[in-house]
Amino acid sequence: MGHNNVDEKHIPEYDFDIIEMIKEGFRRIEGVKGIFLAAFVLYVVISIIVQIVLSMFFPSPPPPAEPNLLNQQIVTILSYPVLMPLIVGIMMLAIRYSRGEQPAFQSVFNYYHLVGKLSLAALMIYIMTVIGFLLFILPGIYLSIAYIFTLPLIADKGMDVWEAMELSRKAVTKHWFKVFGLFFLLSIIMALGALALGIGLIWAVPLLFVTLYGLLYPMIFDRASV
Repeated sequence: MGHNNVDEKHIPEYDFDIIEMIKEGFRRIEGVKGIFLAAFVLYVVISIIVQIVLSMFFPSPPPPAEPNLLNQQIVTILSYPVLMPLIVGIMMLAIRYSRGEQPAFQSVFNYYHLVGKLSLAALMIYIMTVIGFLLFILPGIYLSIAYIFTLPLIADKGMDVWEAMELSRKAVTKHWFKVFGLFFLLSIIMALGALALGIGLIWAVPLLFVTLYGLLYPMIFDRASV
């Protein structure tokens, strides 16, 4: 069910400070790190299992041999029906937490009824982004950030695929460089967390979801739906 439909003409003006956003994210993850980490670990484990199973049917030789790029793309796309509703479940944990709901681990499985829409959206984002990268790379970078809220808009607001893609793109474009900067810094924090024997991921994983989807998403789209 949609939370409320959002008209793209009514996207409010929003602004944020990247460092302040990350600081607030750190404050917000206190007490809920475990549930986000557990959900993400589940996602990674299922992702690995799906990749292994699909790779039996669409094999790619191990390094140093040349990888079979076509088979790798097929495996990625065929994994969408299993993985997309699950990653959306984690995004929605953060969104619902921002609205004062207590996160419930089992709720990450609540979005498989949207499997068709979410898989189609992921496929369209993939195609558009690949085309963008083929067109001098910069359009691909632009689109990969611009579509960052497409999947939660489908799950949260009940939007159609293209409608959600366009709303995400138009909203993010208002402050694309700041959104990119925030995503880039969170990615660096994730990478550093992984380097430290993975211990840093206890903070980095919840921080990524809570900052992007528990802070930035509501700032833009919850106000837009009024």
